[in-house]
Amino acid sequence: MLKNIMFKNRYFLAQMRRIFFMALPESKKDFKKSRIQYTISDSAVQTIVQLSGGTFLATIMAFCGISAANIGIITSLVSFAALSQIFLLKYLKRIKKYKLLVCFTALHRILFALIYFIPLLSISNTQKAILIVILYFLGQIFVQIGNPASQDWIASLVPSRLRGKYFSIKDSIAVFVVSSTMLLAGIILDYFKERNIITGFVIIGILIFILVLINVISLSMMKEPKTSYMNLDGKEMHGRLAKRAREIEKIGKVKDTGILLEIKEAFLDPRFRKVFILQCLFTLSFYISVPFNASYQIVELSLPFTFIMFTSFIFNLYRIFITPKLGRLADKHGMAKLLRYTLFALGLYYLSMAFTMPGNAYPMQIISSIFASTGWAFVGIGIFGVQLDFFKHEKRMVWLTLTSSIAGVFGFVISVISGNVLNYLQKASLSLWNVRIYAQQVLNLFAFIVILITVLYIKVFIESEKIASNHRDGKITK
Repeated sequence: MLKNIMFKNRYFLAQMRRIFFMALPESKKDFKKSRIQYTISDSAVQTIVQLSGGTFLATIMAFCGISAANIGIITSLVSFAALSQIFLLKYLKRIKKYKLLVCFTALHRILFALIYFIPLLSISNTQKAILIVILYFLGQIFVQIGNPASQDWIASLVPSRLRGKYFSIKDSIAVFVVSSTMLLAGIILDYFKERNIITGFVIIGILIFILVLINVISLSMMKEPKTSYMNLDGKEMHGRLAKRAREIEKIGKVKDTGILLEIKEAFLDPRFRKVFILQCLFTLSFYISVPFNASYQIVELSLPFTFIMFTSFIFNLYRIFITPKLGRLADKHGMAKLLRYTLFALGLYYLSMAFTMPGNAYPMQIISSIFASTGWAFVGIGIFGVQLDFFKHEKRMVWLTLTSSIAGVFGFVISVISGNVLNYLQKASLSLWNVRIYAQQVLNLFAFIVILITVLYIKVFIESEKIASNHRDGKITK
């Protein structure tokens, strides 16, 4: 009996080693299969992001008595949670393989599912609000820890000449899955809103739980080109051989570069500084207004969930149509140039939201959705693509971590300031020519101005930089 248990235990550990530490791609087919699995995983992730944020999270928080300003600040905890990446940077640098870390952190998205079961608890609204904040913040910490490693992992699976094409196709598929699921979820919440909205919350929670399982399983089926310890024949070592190599490495090891030195080295590099400033400008525009737009649509504009999700679904089909075309154009003309145009489109979304009020909410929701779909069709891909173009290959994971964490904290600070400004403007009861001006309109106007500055910055400082070709990603390691 004991021997049988030991045998099963060793077999289990061997399987874990094979899945998480020995999954090297051995052919182009392996690379392609891994990219497909990542597309499935990312589609699940993006759906989880939408179901555990935006309109749905705003709804459950409003149900638990949280104010509009605080809803915006809480949803911005995703940025503050990115600070955890810096504190773990020294550990993350030493990791030879990212797969186990990425899968482990992805599993903690289950915490977002638990949020939707909180209304079932027989506790006060204050206690429910505290639980929502704790679960949401903890979930975001784990997600943020795994993000840079996940980004570096997929970057290593995609040849640089195909980045625009692959990421645009991946995003098109993800957007279709997200928009379809969101439309269904919106109908569910609208149906139970007049009956028992708690039942609707439970269904959303179950859906998130299923998506988390899909995410983790897909990640575990991917191959990882990153190698650990190599012998004289160029073969990767595992088990006792890897342990011996690790001990030898410790003996002759040069002292690790500290966090402050890593930050200093990064900011001394002019290419890193340019990308970091770009990220901060985009973060500023985003967190001035976006965290508060969901509650604005629900509370002040009184738009039904079904209408919001239906318009999003229709224009996401349009987004699915244009995204692959933008990806191919980016491969041909450069990531930065396409990013500049799509950022301007996103700016027009902010401008249209600045002119949206209860009297014109329905047509302006349609207009803003057109601009938002055009902008988001490439903005995320473009910013990531520029980072991959500008960051040194050997420093990529570290620099992605620094950019994400520092800009993330900056975003959280901006959201807190914007939340306070929102409270102030709401109390001030603004009006122009006897027409009430809502606080969110003012914030969206500021966001539009920042986007215009960002577009000009890309034209002057990013597009003028010569990009060196990367021949290491997406290739079989020999």
